Amino acid sequence: VAFWELAPYLVDSDPKTLEEEKVPWMQNNAGKAFEFMLEKCEKDRAEKGLQSIQQIREAKREKKDILEVVDRNRKRFGLPPLQEAKYRNLLVQQKEETVLALSVLATPCDGIKEVLDALTELKIPFCISTTSGKPRVPVCVKAMKFESYFPPHKIHSGESDFTPSRFKPAPDVYLKAAGSEGYDPEECVAIEDSVSGVGSAANAKLGFIIGYVGASHIPEEKKESHAMDLLSGRKSKDGRGANVVIRDIRDSMTLIKYFLAERDAGRGVAPGLIPKTLLKELKGGFYAKNVIVPYDDEKAKTESK
Repeated sequence: VAFWELAPYLVDSDPKTLEEEKVPWMQNNAGKAFEFMLEKCEKDRAEKGLQSIQQIREAKREKKDILEVVDRNRKRFGLPPLQEAKYRNLLVQQKEETVLALSVLATPCDGIKEVLDALTELKIPFCISTTSGKPRVPVCVKAMKFESYFPPHKIHSGESDFTPSRFKPAPDVYLKAAGSEGYDPEECVAIEDSVSGVGSAANAKLGFIIGYVGASHIPEEKKESHAMDLLSGRKSKDGRGANVVIRDIRDSMTLIKYFLAERDAGRGVAPGLIPKTLLKELKGGFYAKNVIVPYDDEKAKTESK
């Protein structure tokens, strides 16, 4: 939705290549607040000597050939043609239209209900810690019929719960979520699909970070490169990335159980590391950077892969 709202204003937009540009744009902006996308677009336009987005909107000077492509895609989300949308600016429009689209389009990732049921059965508390604003997340929860898992007090938003907003990679929303459950951050696990989210979890000093690339917004040909980005730690202050990145969300239970066992034994898990023996237990594909390989005498060394 965000891409098709910004597409008419992106510098050098070409109606013939918009569909091709969409996927890399989505990947590059995954996890970012729309405010940052809007700011970059305005900066790019200013550098080219172009009018602001608001000036173009008010004069309805969007290019017709681009609008044809944009409106065709907006229709799939149940949204009206761009120039018929009545919002005072693009930021307000994006927030409202995303909620409308999600109420129709939001579907759970394959396997997530099994994970939530397993966590519930094991009495492991969990919640949502997101940079996205409300009511966007509750709308998704309702569309997926997940209200019993995530009642309102289990949804924490970097945009809506702080004044001013504290977007990821700032640590605030993870610190709030951990505190709401009665745990210190180092006792908690994060599951993240964005680089900013990994940075937020790392900056909050969470004990274990699982990257996830199994969702549909990450295309197959981009999963490996996105996984490497989640492992990179480029958005965390100390350079810490995800401990491991998984393709099947069901594997998160194996990892969570391992972390909790280590935590309860008073050992913890070194930031960014993952035992090789644990990786063998994962059923789906995975990506790892720093793997602990045990010696025969049960000591360990770190092997970068």
